[in-house]
Amino acid sequence: MDEQAFMTPKPELHAVVFDAGGTLVRIDFEWIVTMLAELGIATTFEQVRHAEVHGRRRYDAAAGNKPNTPALGLHPPLGSVAPTRSYFSGLLEAVGCRHPLLEEALERFQQKQVPPSLLWSRPMEGARQCLDALSAMGMRACCVSNSDGRAEHHLETTGNRAGLEFVIDSQIEGVEKPDPRIFHIALDRMGVKPEHAVYVGDLKSVDAAGARGAGMKFVLIDPYGDYADPDQLSVRRLDELPALLAERFTLVTARRGSSAAHS
Repeated sequence: MDEQAFMTPKPELHAVVFDAGGTLVRIDFEWIVTMLAELGIATTFEQVRHAEVHGRRRYDAAAGNKPNTPALGLHPPLGSVAPTRSYFSGLLEAVGCRHPLLEEALERFQQKQVPPSLLWSRPMEGARQCLDALSAMGMRACCVSNSDGRAEHHLETTGNRAGLEFVIDSQIEGVEKPDPRIFHIALDRMGVKPEHAVYVGDLKSVDAAGARGAGMKFVLIDPYGDYADPDQLSVRRLDELPALLAERFTLVTARRGSSAAHS
């Protein structure tokens, strides 16, 4: 190991900020398997889960890097930077769903998102363990989501709201990722400087771009190790996150509100 690199102090970390959909809560892959079976397409939970990465890539390809505001409409999707249809189409096509069944499946996805129904309705594997471990380590945490107004409800119903100081919702705030302003809203509320915070999310075009634009570090959820860029910090499961943070950062714990003010 290079001696100078060994002697370089690790950056301080005061807070962890999480995405909601795709990070603390996941899509109901079980429902997708059942829905596709009804259309005559046989698949498995694992196949659908891996296909979701293809949806991310399709979404990234359609997404621009310009700041965006929430989509207009009664029930905009969880994230509207790129057409959500691209995300779902990429997922469905990866498991063999093609026209004309693709149109029917996309319509069922849309209906699944109409309240009170939830599509992002399952706790992400390892999320509870991750939040509990960070709390035990004394780390502060909150959530920033491109949500349709139901982010807190999604987290409450999956049991992953505990341990978060607050939840920032894009529709409520009027600005959404990757616009850095939504991250600064959270950082200001916590009194944490962006260089002392890390954002954890699942989309490179939205979460990674937005967090870095805000001056934060970023960790990507990459369940199969085939989505992250070579130089990108990533974990396959959220319960791997506390160990990664302890390895890469100097963890600074503090009472809520006692951190240096964000500037």
